[in-house]
Amino acid sequence: MRYSLLNFVSRPSSNNELVCVTVKEAASPIEHYRFQPCSRVSQSGAAVGPLPPQFTPAHPTAGLLASLATPPADPDRNLQVEVETGLLICPDTGRWYPIRGFIPEILPDHLRDFQQDFEFLRTLQNHLPPQLFQSLHQESLFTDRLATDQGIAYKRSEIGITARIDDPKNFFAPGYMVPFIPSNTFQTVYVVRVFAFCLSLLQNAGGQIVLDTGCGYAWSTEWLMKSGFEPIGFDITRAYLDVGRQRTGSIAPHLVRGDTENLPIRNRSIDAVIGYDSFHHIPDRQAAMRQFDRVLADGGHIILAEPNGAHEAHEVSQQVMEKYGILERGMELQDVLQYVAGTGLCNVDQVIPIHFTHRERWKSLSNEFVATRNWSAANLFVINRTQVPPKSLFAKVSTVARRFLCGDLF
Repeated sequence: MRYSLLNFVSRPSSNNELVCVTVKEAASPIEHYRFQPCSRVSQSGAAVGPLPPQFTPAHPTAGLLASLATPPADPDRNLQVEVETGLLICPDTGRWYPIRGFIPEILPDHLRDFQQDFEFLRTLQNHLPPQLFQSLHQESLFTDRLATDQGIAYKRSEIGITARIDDPKNFFAPGYMVPFIPSNTFQTVYVVRVFAFCLSLLQNAGGQIVLDTGCGYAWSTEWLMKSGFEPIGFDITRAYLDVGRQRTGSIAPHLVRGDTENLPIRNRSIDAVIGYDSFHHIPDRQAAMRQFDRVLADGGHIILAEPNGAHEAHEVSQQVMEKYGILERGMELQDVLQYVAGTGLCNVDQVIPIHFTHRERWKSLSNEFVATRNWSAANLFVINRTQVPPKSLFAKVSTVARRFLCGDLF
């Protein structure tokens, strides 16, 4: 974890900032990639890093953190090291979250494996100030362990995916190569093409901080970073993130384990959200949209590339749901309009990439023409966040898609 991630993360579903406790750092020099400046980079050898600017010691653990905190190091140190092992602590509640293998795990209480987490905490005992360890070693800190979550069965299936597969080695091996699939050139070209559509829309959104939700093996997060954005790859399945981390090495973008319906992201800190073939796995999509609304800055955008409404009826989807227990439910424009109802999100556009030649430039964009020239099986949606109430919600063929996808431009 780079210290600059502290610019964005918070306790799930709140705006409470987190304090970083570093147990182990690793040298990780990185060049040619820009991160937002971070004023809370820890000094070498410091256990408790700098406190958040708006720090009020209202909880006993907060008082300890205040007494142990150290001044910030030079911000450039963020480009030289990563936190390999440590904790993120919410000073307002005493809740803590593990940083394991460079990846912070910021799940809500009801989705955590507390036996595993407290075993991890005990391995840190000799590296933490004794009073701090004793303050954290209390399960009573976690009060929302029985929170209502109608989609918890799906989420637990995704969290425990390794227990549901027959051959983990072959199951995860593609993650080291995605989006490239040598045995299936058609699928490779399709995946890259759809991502290019998303990227062209994202560039026009003008955002720099991009939340890549359901990023899986994080290839899309990696490409976003190499394209000049500061992305945050986000997924509930640790095994996928581990593969992504191993593949990208020290140039890895921010990777966070968490739940999209309970985003551990600060209010108004994100410029754009992308859901690339991932939003259709979310059980409570209205809750996820409320979270997107909360974390997006005014003028921010959401880009979704998802299967259509018939997706769950396909034989392969049925097999996946039965075997792995995860949700496969596609969406159409009317579904997305329902998901955003009651939020500050508006101007829901369905973007239709069309392939046509120079000789066909005068043809009318009728429904029949669009249907025969659509260049993507995915449904592409763009959603805006604005303080101005929308006059209407409607679908349109995006001029962005037309400009980038005319056949004579290739």
